Amino acid sequence: MEKGDENSKNTANQYSTNRIEIDCVIFNFEGESLKVLLVKQKDNHGNINWELANDCIKKGETISGTAQNILKKYIGVDNFFLEQLKAFGYPSPSSSYEDISIGYYAMVKTEDKDLENNVFSPDVEWVSVNEISGLNAKHKVILDYSLKELRQNICKSAIGFNLLPEKFTLLQVMHLYEEILGIEINKSNFRRKILQMNLVHDSNQKEEAVSHRAAKFYSLNMQQHEMLSSREINFNF
Repeated sequence: MEKGDENSKNTANQYSTNRIEIDCVIFNFEGESLKVLLVKQKDNHGNINWELANDCIKKGETISGTAQNILKKYIGVDNFFLEQLKAFGYPSPSSSYEDISIGYYAMVKTEDKDLENNVFSPDVEWVSVNEISGLNAKHKVILDYSLKELRQNICKSAIGFNLLPEKFTLLQVMHLYEEILGIEINKSNFRRKILQMNLVHDSNQKEEAVSHRAAKFYSLNMQQHEMLSSREINFNF
C-alpha cells in the first residue's frame, strides 16, 4: 500500500467514527416577531438548557430524510420550506475526534392549524430571535449563520413569503422584512415597489372585523419551488 493510500484510509476511518448530527433552525413569523423553535433539555445535574431541534442520522436514513423527520416530529405538518446550510465541525465530548453537525434552516407558516397546537412535545417553545439566550456554542453558531443566510436570501428572492399565510396584506410583508432585516421601511415606497414587481396579485378579499380601514389581501404569483430560484428579484429597501 502506498503511503498516500494509508493516510487516506486513516482519515476515512477517523470520520467513520464521528457522530453526525442534523440541527434545524425552524423559523416562524407570528404577529410582528420572528421566532425559532427551541427544545428543552436537562443535563446530568438537572439544569434546564435549550437546544435547536436536532437528531442523529440513523442507519439507513439520508441526510435530507433525517432533516424532514425532525420537522415532522416537532411541527406535525408537511408544508414547510427546508434548506441545507453547511456542515459544522465541533469538539466531540466523548472522543478525541471532531463531531459533525449538518445545519438546516426551515420556515413554517403560522396559519398551519396554529403551530402551538401542532407541537407534540411540552418541552418545545417558540422564542423570539431577540430573546434567545443560553444556547450552547455549537447551536449559537448555527443560529447566527442561518440568520445571516435568511437575511441575504430574502433580499434577492421571494423566500421570505414562506413565513406568511397564503393570503396576506402588504403591511404584513413589510413587517416581515423590517423584523428580519432590522430596519424601518417607508410604507408608501414599499407598497409601490412590491406592486411594480408583479410579485403578488389582489385576491379580491379584505380584512374583516378590524377597527382600522380594511386592507386588501394578496397572494404570491409563484410556486414554492420557484421562491429561492428567482434570484433576479431585488428587495433593496
